[in-house]
Amino acid sequence: MSNLDQNHRRRQGMLFAAAAVGIGMLIVAFVSGGAARAEAASDAAIAATSDEQALDDASAYLAALENMQGDFLQLGPDGSVAEGKFYLRRPGRLRFEYQPPDNLLVVADGTWVAVKDSSSPAQRYPIASTPLSLFLAANVDLAKSARVLNVESQPGALLITLADRAGEAPGQITLVFDQPNMQLRQWVVTDAQGLQTTVALRNVQSGIRADNALFTLRDEQRPAIGGRQ
Repeated sequence: MSNLDQNHRRRQGMLFAAAAVGIGMLIVAFVSGGAARAEAASDAAIAATSDEQALDDASAYLAALENMQGDFLQLGPDGSVAEGKFYLRRPGRLRFEYQPPDNLLVVADGTWVAVKDSSSPAQRYPIASTPLSLFLAANVDLAKSARVLNVESQPGALLITLADRAGEAPGQITLVFDQPNMQLRQWVVTDAQGLQTTVALRNVQSGIRADNALFTLRDEQRPAIGGRQ
C-alpha cells in the first residue's frame, strides 16, 4: 500500500468521530488517619452521587434529542482544520458535509457509518463498532451502556469520557455539554493509537427534521465489516 493510500485511510478513520478537548484523569488523594479517611470517604460518596446525577442528566438530554443541525469545526490530530455542515436525527442518523478542499462526506444511516470522498469508493463501518454508537443509540443510558472513564464539571461545561463496555469500539469519546442548560456542543474521539479528533458544533438549531435522503449514501458499494470493500 502506498503512503498516499495509507494517509488517505488514516484520514478516513479520523473522520468518524468528532471530538472535543482532552480532559485529565480524576485525582485520587490518599490520606492517613481515621478522621481523614472518613472525610475522604464522605467526599468520594458526594462525588459519586454528583457523577451519577450528571450521567442521568446527560442521558436524559440525549434520549430526548431527536433533530439537530448546524455548522461544525473539526481539528485533526495532525493539526488539520476542516469545517462544514452537520445534520443529526436520532436514533442512528448523522451526516457531516465537509467544505472544499476536503469534499468529504460522512453519513450514518442507522446501521452503517460511511466515509466517502470524490476520488474513492465509500468505506463503511458498523455504527456499533464506533464510539458514535454511545449517543446515536435509540435508548441512551450512559452509565449502563458505556464504561465511564471520567466525569468532570468545569465552569460552564460538563465533560463525560466514555468507552465501549463490550470492547467492540476501540478508543474512547468525550462528550462536552454546556451547563447549566445541558446542550451537546462538542466531542472528542481518541482512537486506539491515542490520536484525538475534535469537533465543535456551531450555529446549532434543534427541532428541524432533516430529510431522509440526507442519511442515504447512493453508490454501488456494498457494506462490509470493518470497512473493507
